[in-house]
Amino acid sequence: MRIPPFERFVRFTQGVGLVLAGMVIGAAFYHALFQAQFDRAANQIGKLEDQLNERDNDLSKLNQFKEQHSVIKTVQIRFEESSDAAGLDEPTKARLKAMLHKDLLVLEGQSIYEIDRESRLARELLAGKVYRDKDKSFSLEIKTVLVVDNKLQVWASIRRRGPEISSSAEPQD
Repeated sequence: MRIPPFERFVRFTQGVGLVLAGMVIGAAFYHALFQAQFDRAANQIGKLEDQLNERDNDLSKLNQFKEQHSVIKTVQIRFEESSDAAGLDEPTKARLKAMLHKDLLVLEGQSIYEIDRESRLARELLAGKVYRDKDKSFSLEIKTVLVVDNKLQVWASIRRRGPEISSSAEPQD
């Protein structure tokens, strides 16, 4: 039995190889577009969830303190745009904002005329605090505290921390 010469199938093999290469390149391009859209959608969801939580908190605090006119009704946190903050995605920023908001909840309901004591105390208490989100550690530093229209506005900066030492190694006094 004779084997047909391969020269007869060279053009066909080249065509099949070209089609397969096109399919792989097309699939990679499609996947890159899909991933970019997915990341954009995840960031948008993080922003919208943050806004929704903030609105819900504002609404509950306004209902709670509607008869008191000289107290802090809500705490609004804003992050300064720095090199560390610029590299973070929106869901991480939202989680860090929620952690800091939880720490500053003690200021809600306080008199706006006595905020200087509490804000100084909060700034000193939170000065060296490390916030952990998943496998990363961050340090948030309160830069400015301002009370406007019964709303405490806090500007904080984010600083990414280096690798952590194991929890068993506590600093000695």
